[in-house]
Amino acid sequence: MSSNPEQFAGRGAGAPGAGAPPPGMPAMPPLPPGFPPGVNPETFRIEEVTRLLKSAAYFPIFNVPNPNRQNRPVPLIPGVPFLQQLLMVAVEVNEQLHRFEIGVEEPSAGRGLRARDTVGEPVAGVHIRWTPIPENFEAAPNLCPPPTVLNPFASQRFTMLDGRLSFMDADGSGFRGFGTGRTFPAGGSFGQLRVGAVIDILEGFGKLAGLHGTAVVNGFIRPPNDLALNLMVRVMDTEGRLRARSPLTPIRPAADPDPSAVFMTFLGEPDPRRQVELIFAPDGTMLGSHVYERLRLVHLGFDLSTPAGLRSRTVEGPVVGEVSARLYFNPMSPQSVSPIQTTEGVFTFFDGRRNVVGTLDADMTEGRAMRTELAGAPTPVFRFGGFGPVTGGTGQFEGADGMMTMNSAVSVFPRTLSNLYIFRLLDPDGRFRAAARAAWRG
Repeated sequence: MSSNPEQFAGRGAGAPGAGAPPPGMPAMPPLPPGFPPGVNPETFRIEEVTRLLKSAAYFPIFNVPNPNRQNRPVPLIPGVPFLQQLLMVAVEVNEQLHRFEIGVEEPSAGRGLRARDTVGEPVAGVHIRWTPIPENFEAAPNLCPPPTVLNPFASQRFTMLDGRLSFMDADGSGFRGFGTGRTFPAGGSFGQLRVGAVIDILEGFGKLAGLHGTAVVNGFIRPPNDLALNLMVRVMDTEGRLRARSPLTPIRPAADPDPSAVFMTFLGEPDPRRQVELIFAPDGTMLGSHVYERLRLVHLGFDLSTPAGLRSRTVEGPVVGEVSARLYFNPMSPQSVSPIQTTEGVFTFFDGRRNVVGTLDADMTEGRAMRTELAGAPTPVFRFGGFGPVTGGTGQFEGADGMMTMNSAVSVFPRTLSNLYIFRLLDPDGRFRAAARAAWRG
């Protein structure tokens, strides 16, 4: 993510060419003390900051109902049993969390992207109070919303209160979190709701103590007891304390709880061929930017059964695509948490000869940017989390249907990023499924 320094950051105090901005361009505030005089804040220490953003520990998880603790619906009218399934205002949710591996194969001539997903053994448990909320309600931790009945026929916002995830490791690792999301009714399946959500890790325990992180949710629920969800946890691990330094223990495959869908993951990085184009309002307020990224295959995994305890491993693969989108986000906002959104999002995938195999249209309809102090970075960075439905596709993705989630880390000064995209695509006929694991995964 790079832009013309004369347009944005370069107009800060101490930057080359500082002074009055061009007509119609807003005056930028002075740069923080972390920038020495005369440097270009767009590129100052960019390699170091990029490495810090990429120094993440990922925990790909699949959530299913906990067989030992059933979910408990909270009815609008207590004491009327037959209304509990119809007039729910919350669900006390207990989930069993499993290891989850997503392996996407590199496209080749005449063959598009294929993925093999493996749900493994139980590794954690989670409890939340899942609560529908009014559209204009400003959710916050420990803030109880007014009673709002779940509507299975309309898209609704929800909040996740009293959330705690506990790994089954000797260190008692886990986290306390708060999240919000939205339901999307699934056509043709009565009562089933696709869900996307963003969870901020408020406090970590065990090996996650003191680390900042974000989790995103992608899957479906049929309240109160039926669910199949991907939970992708991303923790900023600049010191590498969660990095696996030996091969992970093999996953122990279990039955697929979501056999009619397939997941694919891609790692976004700055595209050196295309610069960011900033978007301003008529009064000069920065609204966002038109962003461009390269998309790289990535295999993410973790385990917790060795003497090292909870540990994570990331293996990057080849570049297989690119994405362009309009991002609406003002990094100059003084808020610690800001809303973000994208439009015109197009993911283009190609083979090793850059022959296009297909495109996916998907926008982040709802998301959050969380300002985060990061040791070694000259200014705070932002953790992004967001989600939105797949709205179309071409080539191998003609008629594709599903949901996208994004779990990212972004720096404005210098301008760089590391974005993880997770797609859940409906795949009842298996057209996106791979027969074998990809060789590059290592």
